[in-house]
Order: sequence, then structure tokens, then C-alpha cells
Amino acid sequence: MNEQIANLFDEYSDVPSSLIGHEVLRNQLLPDLLGKEKDTILYFMGKSLARKYPCESIDEIGTFFGAMSWGELYLDKEKKKEYQFTLSGELTQKRLKYKTPYNFRLEAGFLAEQITLLIGTTAESAYECNSKKQTISFTVMTT
Repeated sequence: MNEQIANLFDEYSDVPSSLIGHEVLRNQLLPDLLGKEKDTILYFMGKSLARKYPCESIDEIGTFFGAMSWGELYLDKEKKKEYQFTLSGELTQKRLKYKTPYNFRLEAGFLAEQITLLIGTTAESAYECNSKKQTISFTVMTT
């Protein structure tokens, strides 16, 4: 077997075979295509996706994340102008271990726009990877 293919199979060995194509497209090819603007473009792609599929509640946002195989999303804290979410699950744990760092900007943009649509004011989102807990923390700030 070709060494590059062996490395690919090794990196995604714990990922269900039905998702490997998606993971390669999302984590390796899309960043190549988008270049140095990948973070910004992925974020706005997430916002656009949210406008196409608006959710009626925070619970429904979590359901959408699950359906998209983005992971299990939970609201941890809700303050007047801030929402804190945690993304977890088996696939999230695997994504944190990829040799090529996984970018969660698409999810951040989607989450920001869903909150914007739900509460009627502008929201922006940032995320942090917690390798120890194997989770992603999203903070959504509203105006």
C-alpha cells in the first residue's frame, strides 16, 4: 500500500468508514481550497448554513449538530449577553487527535447565527479546544 494512503487510513482509523470521506474533505481538502482565509470563510459558511436551516430552540440546535455528525452540543451557561456551550462525543474526541488540527469555525459560525436568529440581536462565537477533557467550548456573545 502507498505510504500516503497508509498514513491516511492510520489517521482516520477510529472514524466510521461512512464518515472518512467527509473528514478528508473537511479537514484536508477544504482548507487547501480556501487558503489563508479558511477560518473566516468557514465561519461565514456556518452562518449561511444557519440561515438556510433556522432552529426554533437551543435544543433543536443540539439536534442539528448531532444530525450533521458535528458532535453532542450542550448549553452550559446562559447569561444576559453570553451563552456557553460544550461540544463533546466520540467523534469530537477523535477530531482532537488528528495530525492535521481540526477547525471548528464552521460550527462556531453556525452557532452564532442560530443565536442571532433566536434572540433577534447580533451574536458572534469563538471556541477553545480542551484536549484534557476532550471537548470544545463555544462562547457566544450577543450585543
